[in-house]
Amino acid sequence: VAYRNGSLGGGRMRNRMVGVVVAVLILCGCVALVARAESNDQKEDWIEYIGEICEDKQISPELVEAVIERESGWNPDAQNGECVGLMQVDQVIHWKRAQDMGVCTLMDPYDNIRVGISILEDLLKKYGEPAPALMYYNAGYSEVCGITAYNNGVISDYANEILARSAELEREHGK
Repeated sequence: VAYRNGSLGGGRMRNRMVGVVVAVLILCGCVALVARAESNDQKEDWIEYIGEICEDKQISPELVEAVIERESGWNPDAQNGECVGLMQVDQVIHWKRAQDMGVCTLMDPYDNIRVGISILEDLLKKYGEPAPALMYYNAGYSEVCGITAYNNGVISDYANEILARSAELEREHGK
């Protein structure tokens, strides 16, 4: 009786549809894994690049990695107002620096890293220690979380988070 009114045929059709849905989900999962693997490959390339740049400078590569993690979550396309890329470099404030370094676009991850490290390096030289350099990098002269706050005895959550993560990365890297 079930076969005559078509419900048995409907069951077969439903099974086929379930099979197609499962196949599509598996395919999407594979595409996501490939994309994630490519992203991890890029991240590893960027970490190696950071290490090469920082080797000759007085700056910890783990500090740079922690800044990138906090600023963009390793998303090279991240944008927040005028701040762009992995290190969220302000393309208005730092455009002259970028041009002087031969950078055409701050959206290129390698150029963004190079300019961001240059900024951090200058701030570390100017302030002599990471906390105020990070506070200025993040908030300029802000009285709440920038260098003015630091001068008033405050270390921002931003600076504390990056310093803690940097120390964690150093431990992971056996330093």
